[in-house]
Amino acid sequence: MKKKIIIFFFIPFILIGQENRSNISWLSSFKFESNSLDQKILNNLLFTGHITDSIKNTFLKSSKENNIINGEIRNQFTYSYNFNNQNIKVSIADINIINTHFTDDFLNLAFNGNFPYQDQNLNFSNTNLRVNRFQQFKMIYGSVINKININIGCSYLLGNHHVSYIIKEGSLYTAPYGSYLDLEYEVNTFITDTSNLTAFANNGKGIATDFSTNFNIKEYDIWFSVEDLGYITWNPSSISLAIDSAFTFQGIEVDDIYNFNDSILNESNIIDNITNIKNTSFKSYIPAVINLSITKELKSKYINKYTGGIIARWQPYLDNTLLSINKIKQGIEESNFKPLYYIHSIIQTNKYDVIPQISYGGYNNNTNIGLALSKGKKNKLIIGTNHLEDIFNGDNTQ
Repeated sequence: MKKKIIIFFFIPFILIGQENRSNISWLSSFKFESNSLDQKILNNLLFTGHITDSIKNTFLKSSKENNIINGEIRNQFTYSYNFNNQNIKVSIADINIINTHFTDDFLNLAFNGNFPYQDQNLNFSNTNLRVNRFQQFKMIYGSVINKININIGCSYLLGNHHVSYIIKEGSLYTAPYGSYLDLEYEVNTFITDTSNLTAFANNGKGIATDFSTNFNIKEYDIWFSVEDLGYITWNPSSISLAIDSAFTFQGIEVDDIYNFNDSILNESNIIDNITNIKNTSFKSYIPAVINLSITKELKSKYINKYTGGIIARWQPYLDNTLLSINKIKQGIEESNFKPLYYIHSIIQTNKYDVIPQISYGGYNNNTNIGLALSKGKKNKLIIGTNHLEDIFNGDNTQ
């Protein structure tokens, strides 16, 4: 008898209490998004015990020219206090993020090796993997000045762990019959102190800033915010590896298989090309969120208002240039997040509020349907999902 287990992750889950001068909230969210990895492939990878040729072929057929996977687990406690058109908000969050971008050619090489791609040039430029774990201690102060709400915040970041592999340029050419290989690559790798692997290790420290404002223009409410614009500087015990090279490998000739030693490898000049490891401090950026939205109140019995907006993320790979227009564009492109366009509204009923949403962009190229339910006034519970359509997509769920 075949059994199928479906787990629904509703995001965000927010509990709010004492909604007057004081406000306490708890947020737990789990996000997993991909433009190529669907549920069927994920189940096979996680639960079958091994990767068969059938699984590999299915994954390769579903892959795209640029494949993106993003996952985030966040638990956050927030307390806010309102007084005299002012407010202070304090929050503590535990955040885990994994973000990766890889080309179709990189996936083919990883699963099949280079034998099927003789006399072809495989391109794996702009392939990257970033993993972050940190705690964030944030304080935000808000005030109303000339009918304009302004909020300014700062955060202290306690970095636990970071791993990043960034292949800026990379290609592999395999000659017919494998007579030689042409490999070109520019790789940067950063790993925090491997001797301290505890969950709340103190491997780095950083700061982040927040800014938001909203104001009215006639019957429209304009909102603009920049959240979590910051970085973590990791301690000097971290590992850094930088490679920028190109070489042609024509194989190793072995005269005596019983006398195969390290000198043969040294003569082939492979080791000199790939080892350049050092312990040093480095800086990594956390994903900043930029949001611009317009809201209009409606004189409707059921629909309270509607909001339309755009969200972008900013997270450059490296701290290698000064802040400029080009740096801003670079950070948006290297975040692996396409601008997300969305519209949502609030529908009021006798028992609860319904919050529908439709969006396009982000970490995939799909049109996404969101739905949340809000219950209560003084004490409020909100539960929902940003991807309602995937609940009904079965094995094609992304």
